[in-house]
Amino acid sequence: MISTGESISPGKLPIELDTGLLKKSFYELEEALEGQQGLSDLIAMLDEKGRVFQEILSQCPEHFREEEMRSLVERMFTVRRKLWPNLQELGADKVGERIKDLLHGHGDLTQRLQRFQESIPATGKAARALRDMAAELLHFANPENYPLMTRWIWDQGTTSGAIREYVRGGDYLTDFPFGESPEMFEGVREWMRTGLSELGVYRDIPYLIDVLLAYQYSQYLRAMAEGFLRSDFGGQSDFIEQIHKLLGVESQRRLGGSRVKRLDA
Repeated sequence: MISTGESISPGKLPIELDTGLLKKSFYELEEALEGQQGLSDLIAMLDEKGRVFQEILSQCPEHFREEEMRSLVERMFTVRRKLWPNLQELGADKVGERIKDLLHGHGDLTQRLQRFQESIPATGKAARALRDMAAELLHFANPENYPLMTRWIWDQGTTSGAIREYVRGGDYLTDFPFGESPEMFEGVREWMRTGLSELGVYRDIPYLIDVLLAYQYSQYLRAMAEGFLRSDFGGQSDFIEQIHKLLGVESQRRLGGSRVKRLDA
């Protein structure tokens, strides 16, 4: 893991989350993946992704070229769909400098996140995907220190994400003042860690939490009869494949094709 000498204190959540829903999702996911082995296999995929990130980022920016940049982008779902042309145009050298500043630059984490998002030219959906990119870089550089803070976990602007699915009666609420601070995401992670400990689960917690959040969000996607969110998944109804996509661990396209969405695609 890449050491940054930084830790995040869990924030107090403004809305109580339901531990019963967390436990229910754990048992449902375990059943869907046909037991502990299926869950372990998925966590192993995330562990492999983390090792790739850590190897590349430990040499960034000195040995960060387009090949390394593509390898990272391949493993970030929204980034490869929305941001590759912007990153390619900026160039790997400059992207590498911005990544180094995100991981090791001056200022607190919130300041570095904002600086990263403002330092890469992008507009519209591409600009929004910059937050996902920063979140994945931090988390997979050091999953113990940094919770995953992508928009599918929580987006205050649209008040949507996996966290909402752990609010009992959330369909009837109109106000979800979670915000998007690192402390809030770490507060959710601490709540999930406590709930899992009540089930006797203590291993691979950072990646297990990622999987559970992806499962919960996949259930939200499945519940939508139609909508623009489903179009991001090509109308895919297989929630296990949706989980793989959200986490960036699905297999590459047939015949070795890249998953990166090029400007000319």
